[in-house]
Amino acid sequence: MRGLERLQRSWPWRARCLTALAVLGVGCSGRCGGTSGSGPLSKEEARAIPGAVIFLSERAGRKDVWKVSPEGVETQLTRGEEDMYPGPLSPDGKSLLVISATEEDGLHRQQMRVLPLDGKSPAVPLHPPRARARNASWAPDGTWLVAESDAEGFSDVVRLEPREGVPEVRLTQVPQGCFEPAVSPDGKEVAFVCSREGDPEVYVANADGSGERRLTFFHHEDRTPKWSPDGKWLVIVSDRERKDRLYFLRPDGSDLRAVSGESFEGDEREAAWSPDGQRLVYVSRLPDGNARIWMVPVAGGAPVALTDGKHRDDMPAWSPDGKYLAFVSERQGDTDVYLMRANGSGQTRLTTAKGPDWLPRWAPTR
Repeated sequence: MRGLERLQRSWPWRARCLTALAVLGVGCSGRCGGTSGSGPLSKEEARAIPGAVIFLSERAGRKDVWKVSPEGVETQLTRGEEDMYPGPLSPDGKSLLVISATEEDGLHRQQMRVLPLDGKSPAVPLHPPRARARNASWAPDGTWLVAESDAEGFSDVVRLEPREGVPEVRLTQVPQGCFEPAVSPDGKEVAFVCSREGDPEVYVANADGSGERRLTFFHHEDRTPKWSPDGKWLVIVSDRERKDRLYFLRPDGSDLRAVSGESFEGDEREAAWSPDGQRLVYVSRLPDGNARIWMVPVAGGAPVALTDGKHRDDMPAWSPDGKYLAFVSERQGDTDVYLMRANGSGQTRLTTAKGPDWLPRWAPTR
């Protein structure tokens, strides 16, 4: 199916090298902000930052989920023979959706589980292992979530409860597949991508799957919808200009505009809304294989470069207070998690163990 391989890149269910190869970024257009050399943060400032960063680590020869505090104290969250990937945190910050990945008789199998972060309770499996179980998104009250599933079709958007043994509810039934669901901030709607007409387009439906409406109508790929915190905007990735670019649009499909305005110079991806919804950070790919992190005000204005483009810097994640960003960089020869202020200053290495550390998600508590 046209566009399926590109849709699958939005989550790292393949080898990590494919994620790295997907991050190729641009030089300085718009205003240049912080640089890679402007840091690190003092121990006192780091200690005062709320929350902790959850990330994926390959330091033990497999993929496990770890946690690191802003001052660098690390805790391992998963152990075992399976590869484990961190998904989104529950709205109350007390649990983490994790995805196990295994090989059974030469077939790849995935299983979503809810892992309590109290360090005492076991992970709760939400369904049997299957070929497709990913791209989860929580409802704001934490009582349900949506995800991609191949339990009944090639790829459906399904609704699940974070409890064991509860049957999932199929929200889409499209033979060509539906992908990348995202629950609206008020929990009333779900945005997702379907390929029913030969190329991926963005749709929105009610939380029960009814009232589906199509938002994009272009003969290229529109994908990866993410809601703004106030629910007034979506940001999507589109290759309608024959290059990956980020766009804002309203939930009714109106007011489509490019995130980077006139400052676009390369492929864009990995958009992340600030907690107050006023800013968006994203990653651009450089022709030399490096990647750069940018910030842009949602109300309009030129993007500001937060990293200098001399390295592969990607996967930005906001702190709960919106004052800091965790991100991933290969600037010191390994893939590690870093921290910086939201203006790009104070860039500080958080993880130092040999082996890739990546996919940061910020937890509100330590």
